[in-house]
Amino acid sequence: MARAAAGKPDRRIGSLVYNPGGPGAAGVQSLEEGMDEAFGRAARDRFDIVAFDPRGVGASVPALTCTASDDEAEEEKGEATEPPASDGVAPLHPRTEKERTAADEGARAAAEDCERHSGGLLRHVGTQDAARDLDVLRAALGERELTYLGWSYGTSLGTAYAELFPRRVRAMVLDGAIDPSLDWSQRVLSQSAGFRRSVDDYADHCAEVAGDSCPADSPDAIRALIERLYARAEREPLPVSEDSSYAEYGGMDATAVLDAVSMAMYTPEDQWEPLSRALAAADAGDATELGALDEEEPAPTEEDPAPEDTGDGTEEESGDEDSAATEDLTPVDNEGAALTAVNCLDVPHPRDLDAYWDALPRAEKAAGVYGTAGVTAELTCRGWPSGDRTPHRVDADGVVPVLVVGTTGDPSTPYEEAVSLADQFPGGMLLTYEGMGHTAYGRGDACVTEKVDAYLVGLEPVRPGATC
Repeated sequence: MARAAAGKPDRRIGSLVYNPGGPGAAGVQSLEEGMDEAFGRAARDRFDIVAFDPRGVGASVPALTCTASDDEAEEEKGEATEPPASDGVAPLHPRTEKERTAADEGARAAAEDCERHSGGLLRHVGTQDAARDLDVLRAALGERELTYLGWSYGTSLGTAYAELFPRRVRAMVLDGAIDPSLDWSQRVLSQSAGFRRSVDDYADHCAEVAGDSCPADSPDAIRALIERLYARAEREPLPVSEDSSYAEYGGMDATAVLDAVSMAMYTPEDQWEPLSRALAAADAGDATELGALDEEEPAPTEEDPAPEDTGDGTEEESGDEDSAATEDLTPVDNEGAALTAVNCLDVPHPRDLDAYWDALPRAEKAAGVYGTAGVTAELTCRGWPSGDRTPHRVDADGVVPVLVVGTTGDPSTPYEEAVSLADQFPGGMLLTYEGMGHTAYGRGDACVTEKVDAYLVGLEPVRPGATC
């Protein structure tokens, strides 16, 4: 774990524990990189801001991985046979038997890799496991009750904690809500429709946010350009430079292009301008910038300077006194491995392949290629170890009023899920942020900051219909 000390120790209320999302995002690293600055001044003054790495994630030991270590790779090198040549580029909507067989085989191979390299851990990294660990952390911090803020997946973790320990919550903010009552296909349709709407928002509002960088001169032309890139990448990977991380795959396939576009919907203020330049370059024949989007971090502004050093009150705590000075041994694929492992364990998935193919028409109708690609991505969970969680409405009798924050244009956790989650909590409160991008608190809106901080610090309720 790591913590940033309260700015006004003499007025300190206690610890405020947060989860940055994922699943798979490392809390300790996020705090070391300045995540405490996402909290309002009132919250930072009155609380120690505390982050932790959930089991299997980041610096937690053992850490999830679906790839071989260097030593294992050397051992496997002599045993491995040459992989079969690809028969073509995987489509975003597998329609033929050949395409569906290839999609299933690829998903099965990915699941087998995770089982091979993290098999003993896969059944023990669910959200309920992490919620019980969170209560251990609460006790270790000396807190009688938990004050918590969860973004995105962190809302699932907070919900699970509230259900297990409803009377140990002091205050809880859930921003970018995930509705626990949805089954696997409903979740796919909800999120995929959110991404599709956000890409439409990008086309409609590109000129306002990205100005002259927009890749085309009208919303319809921008949509046509994106669709053209998807279609082109389904026929043949988009070319990249030899130093691109996609060079070893022969370029960016359609799934990679769709992922790059989708991920750029999270923070329009930071990502739409570079996305626009990358789309224009890809349409002109070079997808290198598009492939690099997920490797870049927004440049700091004068209002939000990057920390120059670690002497800012942030401290890392571990059972190993030398841990902070040791080399980072987190597997390079840890975040992706944890994302898959937790999602597959938390949400039951059908074993029957036909259930996925039957979901494709509904997904296409609801969200186009974003929906069909989303369904196909769930195939990895088909053979995954099963957890004991099932879709359900929140059961947290006795919990204090929980504050749910929902963004109307959220791509990843659609606003409708925030409305539903707030309604499921006894005494649940909803704060609506009218805007685009993923989550609201910590992105600079003064209204959201003021209301969330007033709740966290003074337990001030948010009135029904509150909107920023």
